[in-house]
Amino acid sequence: MKQWTATGLLLLTFLPKSMAAESLHVVTLEYPPYIESKGSQVSGIAVSLVEEIFNNLEVPVEITILPWARALNYMEIGEVDAIFTIFKTPQREEFAYFSEQVLFRQNISLIRNQDSSVNSNDVEQKRFDGLSLCVVNKVSYGEYIDSKIKSGAFKTIARQNSAEQCALMLSAGRVDLWVSNEFGARSIIARLALQDKLEIMLPPMQTTLSYIAFSKKRQSEELRNRFDVELQKMKQTGRYFELIDTYFSSLTPDKTGM
Repeated sequence: MKQWTATGLLLLTFLPKSMAAESLHVVTLEYPPYIESKGSQVSGIAVSLVEEIFNNLEVPVEITILPWARALNYMEIGEVDAIFTIFKTPQREEFAYFSEQVLFRQNISLIRNQDSSVNSNDVEQKRFDGLSLCVVNKVSYGEYIDSKIKSGAFKTIARQNSAEQCALMLSAGRVDLWVSNEFGARSIIARLALQDKLEIMLPPMQTTLSYIAFSKKRQSEELRNRFDVELQKMKQTGRYFELIDTYFSSLTPDKTGM
C-alpha cells in the first residue's frame, strides 16, 4: 500500500516536540474520489474540504494516506491528531472525538461482476447466503452491512488492504460481490477500466454518515468544536456544495466513468 505525506509521518519520531506540534497530523486512507494519491500529492474532494476548513481556522495540517488498520491504530494510541473520512461506531468513540457536523453522506452499495450469476432480486431482498463478499480490512461499512458480516450472512468474506484489490478480485470472478462507497466505486472502476465488467447495484444498502474524528490522547474537544463551527458555516453559505460541485465538474469522463 502506498504511503504519502508532505514530510513523512515517520519523521515524527525524531522531531522535537515543539517542532512536531507545528502541524496537525491527520491520517486517512486511499478512498477515491474522496482521498487519492497522485504522485507525491494527496488530493480528492474530502482532502480539499478538510484542508480549506483548517486553513480557515489557521491550523497548519499534514495529511498522510495509510492502510486503514494502521491509521486507526495510530489514532487509538495517540500517534496522530485526527482521521477522516470515518464512520462512527461505539468502539471508535472510546478513543476519538467525532465531529457533530457530517463531513459526507455516503451511499454504501454492492458491486457485482456483470458476467456473474448473482441474482439482483436476491441482493435487493437481502438474501446473501451463498455469496462471497470482498471488504477492505478494518473498514466499517455502516451498521447494516457490518452486522451482516458479523452474523455470517455471507458465505465467505475476503479481506483486502485496498478497494482496488477488491475490484480486481471481483473482475477476476474470485468473489461474488464487493461492498464500497458508491462514488469511490465509480472512481476505481473507471481508473481500472472496468466499466464493462463491474456493475454498481441499486438500491444502495445504506446511506451512512462519515465524519472527521480527533484523537482523545492528542486533542481536546475544543478543536473539534471549532471544526464543526466552520463546517456548518460552509454549509450555510453554500461554499460546501460549491466545493463539491467544482471538484466533480473538473473530473474527466474517464475518471468518473460517466
